[in-house]
Amino acid sequence: MSGTGVDHPTSHTSAAGDINEPAELDVVVIGAGLAGLRAATALTEAGRDVIVVESRDRVGGRVWSHAFDDGQWAERGAEFIDAAHTEVLALAAELGLSTATVLIGRDDRTSLLDVGGRPAPLTLHHSLAGDLARWQAALDGLADRVGTGDPVDAIGAEELDDATLADLLRRLDLGVMARVAIGRDVRTEYMVGPEQVSQLMAGWMTSLHRSSGEGYESMRIERGNDQLANGLADRLGQRIQLGRSVTSIDPEAGLVTLTNGAVLRARHLIVTLPLPALGRVWAAMPAELAAVGYGIGGKVSVQFSRRIWNDYGRDGSVRSERAWGELWEATDGQNGDAGVLTALLSSNDGAALVALPDTVGRIVDEIERIFPGAKGLAGQRARTDWTNDHASLGTYATFGPGQLLKAWPCLQRRYGRMVLAGEHTDRWAGYMEGALRSGARAAAHVLRQDIV
Repeated sequence: MSGTGVDHPTSHTSAAGDINEPAELDVVVIGAGLAGLRAATALTEAGRDVIVVESRDRVGGRVWSHAFDDGQWAERGAEFIDAAHTEVLALAAELGLSTATVLIGRDDRTSLLDVGGRPAPLTLHHSLAGDLARWQAALDGLADRVGTGDPVDAIGAEELDDATLADLLRRLDLGVMARVAIGRDVRTEYMVGPEQVSQLMAGWMTSLHRSSGEGYESMRIERGNDQLANGLADRLGQRIQLGRSVTSIDPEAGLVTLTNGAVLRARHLIVTLPLPALGRVWAAMPAELAAVGYGIGGKVSVQFSRRIWNDYGRDGSVRSERAWGELWEATDGQNGDAGVLTALLSSNDGAALVALPDTVGRIVDEIERIFPGAKGLAGQRARTDWTNDHASLGTYATFGPGQLLKAWPCLQRRYGRMVLAGEHTDRWAGYMEGALRSGARAAAHVLRQDIV
């Protein structure tokens, strides 16, 4: 996974009033996130006429970077890139962007586990190693059954889809510390608790992560991931209409109604809205799609004038049983004495915390508890609540028990003049990679339709 804070300025046009639309447009793309931008650029390069409609006053969707005054940056939404994210890495190279290696969270001697108000290095919890190995073996067993392809082809797909990660955890009979660490890992990965994640989903994601090996969550885009979106948007220019919210979609007729009363009619619609937002404007959305679970929560990033966690021999990585969940340094590898800690507030308790008016102060107090002296060094901060963001209503798709097999065919099919795109429609669900892949696939679908 937008929230409060200062939006980045953008050079793309914002439609303050009506524009004169032709009687029937060629292609209308709804949503200027990575999926919509990728679809629009691919179609434009193929010579098609495209308009991109976006309710926000910026491009990027849930890919949104925050720039601090001294030039450091942190990610409000999508953050990590895997070595197997070939579409993301190819686009970065195409745009002349560099990747920054993620250095933190890979050494148990410098990472902390905060339980009962007592943060301690992971290496001091001697009971963890065996339990974590058993947990990983159980995930690998799921991954072996699912593979990296279409989830409906998994061995025993229905059984896996009906079972939850909570079921798996109960069978393993893990120790207290392992349950805290693993419970937090699940909430960080899926933004919901283990009881809301199907084993089919978990096996699918684990298999994909294994394809990156040591390169799992190993990179970010230097100076901010949203440069990917801005680079694509620069190619589209005036085709992007910002500040234009959709109130209804009629896929059969190819009609899109906007809040200002304008009605667009198109031969093809590519709709990239997250499913909770899509359900508000598509009255006939299938029940199988309406049932898909979404992660909830947000992020708080605070810049400190000195990386005080290094003074304690720590890298800033903390997993906690408390509502704020997990901390990491967002500025590892960035220049300067200052450093930024990002708190990921996930699942029900995290989503409740990030929505409070004094969230940032509470997070700073917690960081002070773990790294005494930090509060006096705290400066600029950014708070992002994806659950209550009108255009997202959640972080990303997390298929719960009984949801994936029913939703998957519905996500892939065409509805009248409309095709769906977005991370939720791709095997790399929840990632920038999935968004880009889905946009390219939607554009190819439109081009094939016209050939037929």
